[in-house]
Amino acid sequence: MSTPPRRALATDLDGTLIPLDGNAQNQRDLRALGERLKSGGVGLVFVTGRHFSSVQQAMGEHHLPTPEAIICDVGTSVFEGGGDGRFQPVQAYAQHLGEIIAPMPIGELRSRLESIEGLRAQEDEKQGPFKLSYYADADALPGLAERVQRLLDQWDAPYSLIHSVDPFNNDGLLDLLPRGVSKAHALDWWVERCGWDNRDVVFCGDSGNDLAALTAGYNAVVVGNASRKLARQVYDAHRDAGWRNRLCLPNAAATSGVLAGAGWFGLVAFEQTPPEPMGATPVSASKTHFRVWAPKCKSVSVEIGEPGDAVRHELTPGEDGCFAGFASAAPGDKYSYLLEGPIARPDPVSRRQPDGVHGPSEVVDPNAFPWTDAEWRGVAKRDLVIYELHIGSFTEEGTFRAAIERLPELVELGATAVEVMPVAQSPGKWNWGYDGVNLYAVTHNYGTPDDFRTLVDACHAAGLAVLLDVVYNHLGPEGNYLGEFGPYFSRKHHTPWGSAVNYDGRRSDPVRRWVVENALYWLRDLHLDGLRLDAVHFMHDDSEHTILDEIRAATLEFEQRSGRAIHLIGESNVYDERLLASVGGLKGYDAIWSDCLMHSIYTHASPDFKLTNREYHGTHNLLEAMEHGYLYESSQYVRVAREALGGDLPDRSYIGSLVTALQTHDAVGNHPEGKRLHQLASKDYQRSAAAIMLLYPSIPLLFMGEESAVEAPFPFFADFHDRGLRRAVDRGRIAEYPHHDWSNAPLPSERKSFRISKCADPKLQDPQMRAWYQQLLTLRRHGLAAGWLTPDAMRCEHDTESHVFKLHYSNADGGVTVLARLTPNDHDAQPIEIELPGEVLMSSLETEVNGGQAVLRPNQAVVVGPPAG
Repeated sequence: MSTPPRRALATDLDGTLIPLDGNAQNQRDLRALGERLKSGGVGLVFVTGRHFSSVQQAMGEHHLPTPEAIICDVGTSVFEGGGDGRFQPVQAYAQHLGEIIAPMPIGELRSRLESIEGLRAQEDEKQGPFKLSYYADADALPGLAERVQRLLDQWDAPYSLIHSVDPFNNDGLLDLLPRGVSKAHALDWWVERCGWDNRDVVFCGDSGNDLAALTAGYNAVVVGNASRKLARQVYDAHRDAGWRNRLCLPNAAATSGVLAGAGWFGLVAFEQTPPEPMGATPVSASKTHFRVWAPKCKSVSVEIGEPGDAVRHELTPGEDGCFAGFASAAPGDKYSYLLEGPIARPDPVSRRQPDGVHGPSEVVDPNAFPWTDAEWRGVAKRDLVIYELHIGSFTEEGTFRAAIERLPELVELGATAVEVMPVAQSPGKWNWGYDGVNLYAVTHNYGTPDDFRTLVDACHAAGLAVLLDVVYNHLGPEGNYLGEFGPYFSRKHHTPWGSAVNYDGRRSDPVRRWVVENALYWLRDLHLDGLRLDAVHFMHDDSEHTILDEIRAATLEFEQRSGRAIHLIGESNVYDERLLASVGGLKGYDAIWSDCLMHSIYTHASPDFKLTNREYHGTHNLLEAMEHGYLYESSQYVRVAREALGGDLPDRSYIGSLVTALQTHDAVGNHPEGKRLHQLASKDYQRSAAAIMLLYPSIPLLFMGEESAVEAPFPFFADFHDRGLRRAVDRGRIAEYPHHDWSNAPLPSERKSFRISKCADPKLQDPQMRAWYQQLLTLRRHGLAAGWLTPDAMRCEHDTESHVFKLHYSNADGGVTVLARLTPNDHDAQPIEIELPGEVLMSSLETEVNGGQAVLRPNQAVVVGPPAG
């Protein structure tokens, strides 16, 4: 045996190294791969289920490069090349297998299996001295495999069974191999014989019988045509083993994927063109390209590694204010930028901050996750039922992965979309998320970027869209180092939370690109289905083509390219028809937030329930909010000037583009103690109000825990490293709402504020409230499908004396009517008798019906449909 090369490519053949039929790129890449392996002195090993003669046939037919060794017959044969193109069996391996099956030779096993109906022996050339192979009907394969395995266990036979369906002809295949023997077993034996380290070997595969080798500790490549289920299995195994940078998931199929994987792990050389994206872009398992926009600096270096053991690399300046260059850095490595001195700063487009806002950034490979949602096309706007949640509070663990366990609850409830409160890296250990400073970095408090991807992938598998709350009007006060790099902040605009982002000042174009690319980052790299833009009225921009327009154009282009529904939602305190209108041929934002109906419901219960700085006057506003979605005029604020609309209100079809809610993070969190509606009013009041909200023709949003009247509050909480900031936030919160009693309220900076917000404990939940919400959402789906739940079909009424609010939807069957009696807290109300316009479909409380009359209790809702028959 000649001395083997120290590095080697081990690869499956069918579906992996062998070009796919008709794929010209595969053919070209096969030639390039052979040439580069040879010039680089890299060894080649075939690892295949084919028998030896079939391998030789494939080598000639497909012009495969000559390997040093051939592992075939599903790992039961090893052949070694002699340098002259001839291959000889490796007798030491045959002796090894013979020792395994000595208690029951292959002939005896064949005899014992002859009587099993449905097993058909494969051709003689596909059998071997250590392998039995059978065909079976694909439909019967699982049952046959189970029966054979039971017999093997009964006989204590020294054999393993593997079975699969041939993807090319749909034949069921069963192979019996010496116990523990597989392609992986044979490769392990060969690697040990050659004296290689596992990290010197790259294994490429595409099917289930490659799984063991792909998870054996080698550098692994799962080619793009492999099932995503296999890719996920391999990914999970590497993750569980704690291996870093041993897996490559190229998009390219078969041969092209092998070439890409060999290049990623450095087996073959590629000419590397500098990538365009800002930030740290890995180009191989050991090399990364860095690009940063820093027009305020004369020089920028990147420092890679842990403090005290870091390597510094000077970046090359460009004419556009950017500094860039390649450096030795792998995914998972930490890095910081040095701006004309010894002070290290995080990357403005950091994808991860493992040590928080003040620490170094981390190189992240955006292509290393095995998505399984290729068929996902999103949720249509009309079907949106949004469930808003805070990752840290939604489960006891407070992580992305823990949230997956609760997804079935949301599906059963009737939600169709999850809206996640901001997850951009913010200071401290607990935060609502609106103090984010690293807009591209998923906060380390909830997990890694891939953990977030896992949650998104799981949501899509469950039929749930995922929306993300993003903040583009300001950045948080701590860890905000962007001003040291360039003019990220405006000199003429301000927000209540600090400096506004520079969208229209000097050198604002790169800042605009930074934000637009961030929006695309969430949609493209994390597969999100939409964004809710926080407080868009503070995204100050005097440009003719505003940043809101630019985000709209970029996301629309992405939506058309991706083929899935993407939703843009703007949070505006005023009805802004410009957001919903088409601009320059581009469709408007899908929706805008409207909390007028919610605050009217709160202040109808009691004027003390004032949870916003805007004025609302309960009953006076509630009917108008029902009628129009927004309040158009009020005593202190003008939402929309009637003069601007020619004195008339617009057509009500826009109501379908409003996001309305009974509770939101702000409505609950603006109360000093974070009390929910049922705690301020009553559960009956919430049930009755929910009937209006969930059967209203807008886009409904539920805040986590609302559906089960959870007793866990949701006060405002924010953690900072800086003690002065903590004190300032505590004082500022009290000053913002001076009319509230703060004597029993936990301070935002106290850990208690975060801990008491956990809402997953079933003991804190009301199953009857949840059942009512499920009923309402079921009827909502029916109304949408039947076509009666629309703004045009809606009529609103109110009886002042009884406090009965009515939503009536007319249709060919006579219509559906929601009767919601909302009794203010200070009223000593009694049951009343009302005339029913039809049969009771559902009721929030037990209903007494006598003929066409019904008794309506205080805070009771009844939904009435056409008379039976």
